[in-house]
Amino acid sequence: MPSNQVVIVDDEELILKSLKRALRRLAPSWSVHLFDSPNEALDKLQQGEIKPDLVMCDRLMPGTRGDDVLLECRTHNPEAIRLLMTGDTRIDMKEIVASNVHIFISKPFEHGDISDVLNRVMRIKALPLTHSVRQSLGRLKGLPVLNETYQKLDKLLKCEDAELDEVARVVGKDPTLVANVLQAANSPFLGFRGQVSSVDKAVKRLGLNTIASIAIASSLSQTYSIDSKMHRDVVVRALSSAYIATRLMQLRGFSREQAEYSFSLSLLASIGELYLVDAPETANDVGLQSSTKPISALISYYLLTIWGIEERLVEDILSASCEAASTLRPRKGVEQSQEPDDSEESKEAEGLIASQVFYLARRLACEEFDEALTDVLNMDEFAQWYPALNALKENPPEDINLAAPQ
Repeated sequence: MPSNQVVIVDDEELILKSLKRALRRLAPSWSVHLFDSPNEALDKLQQGEIKPDLVMCDRLMPGTRGDDVLLECRTHNPEAIRLLMTGDTRIDMKEIVASNVHIFISKPFEHGDISDVLNRVMRIKALPLTHSVRQSLGRLKGLPVLNETYQKLDKLLKCEDAELDEVARVVGKDPTLVANVLQAANSPFLGFRGQVSSVDKAVKRLGLNTIASIAIASSLSQTYSIDSKMHRDVVVRALSSAYIATRLMQLRGFSREQAEYSFSLSLLASIGELYLVDAPETANDVGLQSSTKPISALISYYLLTIWGIEERLVEDILSASCEAASTLRPRKGVEQSQEPDDSEESKEAEGLIASQVFYLARRLACEEFDEALTDVLNMDEFAQWYPALNALKENPPEDINLAAPQ
């Protein structure tokens, strides 16, 4: 079996040597191909002499730009993950998106950043997708890229000893994210009492997982124009679903952690829909149509994996999205538990709950309550959710007001 391969293109010899040393330590079995000339790298990629799993390219180099190398990679090596390296912290996110990039990292970067990228590449390779679906996903244009604020938050949240004060400091530097976080933290619908105006108090109220999901949505608002009615409708429906899912979990007495998980699942499941609004022609892609799964769900699955979102959450999003799109009801047959533990049976039960509340929340976000309660679940499941649904009917969610990107 051929080893994994990475192509690194940078006109700075010190960067090339540093990355090679890092890869020798982090991934000794990988084949590393170094190029200080983008044109030479282009020749090798066009001729098919290298079949990379990862292409890391500097953005600004003499002659050919890194964007052009990644464009060629998308054409000839669509299954490779495309990473753009840049030292320009002022770059507009829409420029990044136009560069056919999956991931971008700012210079200088640490070994931990490279290790994280390698893990994402291996997760993408392990996804149970056919060759034609992989090729089609790899050729998608204008994929959204997460901004620097989210990347800093992600790095913090992966630390076991992450401090809430540190998270609040990162959030506080992004005006759009601050507005969205404060709106959620002051929502009476989510059970919060009393107003908060400081970011640190809002972070403590919402929890780290919810903050991370809101940060992703905020980052995407820099890629897509929420002034577009179609984009706005998708985002508002997703946020409404997330609020409703969280409240239903609270009303049924599930833990805060499980309620946060349902918020993340309901919000992040909309990523593929948001992309399709911007690129509707993707729905006609033959490779993606060959799959039995909804195209929007496949795109969410692919992007969330590239972004390094927790594997279990990504799998549950795919499962719940497929079930919601089918004529089948959410899967049954697993006894539901409100006490989380790490057993496989418990994870399956939690997946069942997440699937049911996702389906309910999606329906309730766009239909009248009375209409949505009649055909969602079987009688036993409906009986379990009925008290929460009835309480929700008495106190419906407030309107969502999106903060415009600044």
